[in-house]
Amino acid sequence: MIGPVQSFFAVTAPGLENSCYRELSAIPGTIGQVEIIPGGVAFKGRLVDMYRTNLDLRTPTRILMRISRFKASNFRQLEKNLAAVAWELHISATTQVKVSVKAIHSRLYHSSAIADRIMQAIDERLGGASREPSAVVQHLFVRVVEDSFVISLDSSGAPLYKRGLKGHGGKAPLRENLAAAALLWAGYTGREPLMDPMCGTGTFSLEAALISSRTPPGWRRDFAFMNWPAFKAPQWGHLKKERSLEIDLRTASPIVASDKDPKACASLLSAVRQYDLARAVSVMEMDFFDLEPGQFSPTPGIVALNPPYGVRLGSNTQARKRYIEIAVKLKRDYQKWRVAVFLPDRGLATHFPAGLKQRKITHGGLGLTLLLGRIGFH
Repeated sequence: MIGPVQSFFAVTAPGLENSCYRELSAIPGTIGQVEIIPGGVAFKGRLVDMYRTNLDLRTPTRILMRISRFKASNFRQLEKNLAAVAWELHISATTQVKVSVKAIHSRLYHSSAIADRIMQAIDERLGGASREPSAVVQHLFVRVVEDSFVISLDSSGAPLYKRGLKGHGGKAPLRENLAAAALLWAGYTGREPLMDPMCGTGTFSLEAALISSRTPPGWRRDFAFMNWPAFKAPQWGHLKKERSLEIDLRTASPIVASDKDPKACASLLSAVRQYDLARAVSVMEMDFFDLEPGQFSPTPGIVALNPPYGVRLGSNTQARKRYIEIAVKLKRDYQKWRVAVFLPDRGLATHFPAGLKQRKITHGGLGLTLLLGRIGFH
């Protein structure tokens, strides 16, 4: 399992497939056959490449390793194929296993019955009733389409947008992988000023700090593959040592995070100090409408906004009024700045500066529109 090339799949949120494809294609080494397919991006590589993708990629949700493919139209065929899987290569004897099954247009469609057969096959291979599960949990994903089974091992564990930076929460926080994609789409390189003037939990600011300091997004967290029988700690340690030589907070561009909520600012400031990001991120309590970008940057940069929406802004009339006020503020004070702003209603885009491009995004089950471009250029 360690040496041969394996098949992997980077799961992405809708709309992030192309960004993930570009990230994967830019990784040097043995990664190959990168291809966008529904739900994400497929690629080939060895285990060390899987380590690297979990550590380095900013936009996917998780990395799956394909461990078995076969056809089965009845439970007898299913049990025979499952018995042939070398489960001991992928799962330790004490690991708890969680199975998620999705079946489409197949004779075997009862997901719980399929999951039960998989658990039976694993128990028989790894020791059956004598197994004493530990706190370690390994997730298996099973997809069945027209009697064709694909069994995948989750290498990530917690979703990759959980960077290990934020112990603080907020109301409807923006996921880190979507924030990273929005910054990259806006042209953020880490060398220009960034304003995050409705920062909330600070997702834009923290992602920008990682990008500008060349810190891998997975630097401060663990992964499911670290509990695999085939995991090689020295190889992982060598990879992290290589990455540590690239991290440099001294090169981080100015990042200004502000919010009118003192609790949000205090929580973000605590995280910034805890993870030694104060050199990159300045946090202040200030209302967006009182903020003048020229106070903090003599040159235009990028302003990133994820304004509150839904019930947090009251009625639809109140919400529309607030978004119009945001648009007026951007037109007046952020000329020549590049912008990334999320809108809950595409119709609101007509109030914002002309010439901004629109991207349809899904976040937390909601359809959003992301506006991108430079204010005053059209």
